[in-house]
Amino acid sequence: MIRTLLIDDVALAREKLRHLLGAHADIQIVGEAPSIAQARSLLAAEPVELLLLDIQLPDEDGLQLARSLAAPAPAIIFTTAHAEHALASYELGALDYLPKPLDANRLAVALHRLRRHLARETINPLAPLCIRNGNRSDYVSPTDIDYIDSAGHYACLHVGKQVHLLRESIGRLAEQLAPAGFVQVQRAVIVNCARVRCLLPRRNGDATLELLDGTQLPLSRLHRDAFESKMGTAG
Repeated sequence: MIRTLLIDDVALAREKLRHLLGAHADIQIVGEAPSIAQARSLLAAEPVELLLLDIQLPDEDGLQLARSLAAPAPAIIFTTAHAEHALASYELGALDYLPKPLDANRLAVALHRLRRHLARETINPLAPLCIRNGNRSDYVSPTDIDYIDSAGHYACLHVGKQVHLLRESIGRLAEQLAPAGFVQVQRAVIVNCARVRCLLPRRNGDATLELLDGTQLPLSRLHRDAFESKMGTAG
């Protein structure tokens, strides 16, 4: 069963979602929240695999919630009447962006994508990443990657002086590679903890990470606890 949380401040919208999801036997609705604050409380109480998340909510917007979720985070399908946020949602690693009024067929396509996404999570995190360049396929081992940042719709895999482009979101790579020792240090940067030499404190809780090759990366205070926890576990 795919444990699912509905987040929408309109009761009728949540009712329609419940009705549409009733056609999918593997979806288990474990909670509903009309605000981001209530959603955070529910997420803290028990893990879920999927958020069906509105954007315009009374206290915060859904994009803010998505940005704040620590890896491994639940998959997110946005459900909203505001089409202008689609690009931002995909940059955050959302699986899909469904316009209201919701369509049963469009929802079914999104849930099919979700099932494929969850199936991929069972893949060995140390398996090589396939980088396609025209007819050529290169395979990059996660253990060889120093860090990953983003350029538009591509993730940039830094391996020594080489950079490989992979059409994947930072959010999804952070989830996939977390068991291999990677951690998110900025909204669009994840780092291989085995490549970190030292942490240099800065103001306001921010820091700079120095890698073994001398590369310096900023560590946001928002991700510092997760980084230090990951390094403590590794050590």
